[in-house]
Amino acid sequence: QKLSAEARARRDYLHTSKPSSRLYRIFQEQLVKTTDQKARHRLSVNMERCRWNMKQPEENGRMVLVNIPALHLWAVGGDSVLDMRIVCGAKATKTPLLHSEIRYIQVNPEWLIPKNIIDNEVAHHGGDSAYFAKRRYYIIDRSSGDTLNPGKVMPEQLKSGRLRVGQKGGAGNSLGRIVFRFPNEYDVYLHDTSNRGAFNSDHRTLSHGCVRVQKPFDLACFMLPESDEWFKDRLRISMDITPVTDRGRQYVKEHSDDKRPFRLVTTQQVSPHVPVYIIYFTVYPNPKTGVLETWPDLYGYDKVIGKAGAPFFL
Repeated sequence: QKLSAEARARRDYLHTSKPSSRLYRIFQEQLVKTTDQKARHRLSVNMERCRWNMKQPEENGRMVLVNIPALHLWAVGGDSVLDMRIVCGAKATKTPLLHSEIRYIQVNPEWLIPKNIIDNEVAHHGGDSAYFAKRRYYIIDRSSGDTLNPGKVMPEQLKSGRLRVGQKGGAGNSLGRIVFRFPNEYDVYLHDTSNRGAFNSDHRTLSHGCVRVQKPFDLACFMLPESDEWFKDRLRISMDITPVTDRGRQYVKEHSDDKRPFRLVTTQQVSPHVPVYIIYFTVYPNPKTGVLETWPDLYGYDKVIGKAGAPFFL
C-alpha cells in the first residue's frame, strides 16, 4: 500500500526515534519469535511506550517499581527483590504515571482529605456528628485554626473550601499505619491501609489514585536497610505489630497500662532517597523472575495507543 507523504514522514520518525533501552530490545526479540497477531500487536503497543519522553526504570540500582496493569509492586535492591500486591486508582480516579524519589516515611499519619473527596463523599454527611465520630474525622476552620463541632457544620460549609477536614492517625485511618512520601504534582503516595482484605481480591482498582501496599512494614525496612533490630521493633510497636526482640516485648509489657497509642517512631527520613517509578506496561519482564509476563489493560490505554499506531504496527 502506497503511503502518503505525511504517513511516510511519521514512519521515518518512528524509525529514527527507536529507543536503545534493554526493555525495547527484549520486546524486539519477542516480536521476532511471535507469530500470533494479538500478541504482536500488544508487544508493539508496549514498544511504543518505550519511545515516550518519560524516565524509565534503571537497569541497576535500588528502586521501587509499581506496574499498574500487574497490580503489583517490586522493591529492587541488589540481588534481592521484595514483591507485593497493590491496590491502585479506580478507572474514574486513575493512578498517575510518574517518576520521583521516596524521601521520608510517616508513621500513624493523619489524613488530610482532598477537596474532591470532601465534595463527593463527605459533605452530604454535614451535621451528622455520629458519622464524623465513627471515622475519627475532625473539621478545622482554615482562617482561625479553630476546631469545629461537626454537628453544627452543614454540607454547603464543607464544600466552601474554607474548612479543612482530616482523619486522626492510628487504628482505622484510611492511610493505615504508615505512608511513603515522594514529591509529585498529583499529591499521590504509597501507603498502608485499614482495609487489608482488599489484597485478597483480583479486582484491586479501588483507590482515589494513591497506591496501597500489601507489606508496608517490609517496604519500610527496604527503605531503611541500615536500621538495627531495636529500631525495627520500635517501628513494629508504633504500627501495632508484635515486637520480636526481648527489649521490644519488655517495653510493651512495661507500658501496657498506657492509654495513648505508642508513638516510638513518627517520621523517618529515607537517605539516600529511593527512586520510585509508577509505570503502565501490559507486557513486562517480572523484576523477580525475569520472565516476560502479560497483564490486562486495566485503564484502556492499550486501546488508545493501538488505534493511533495501527497503521505503523506490525
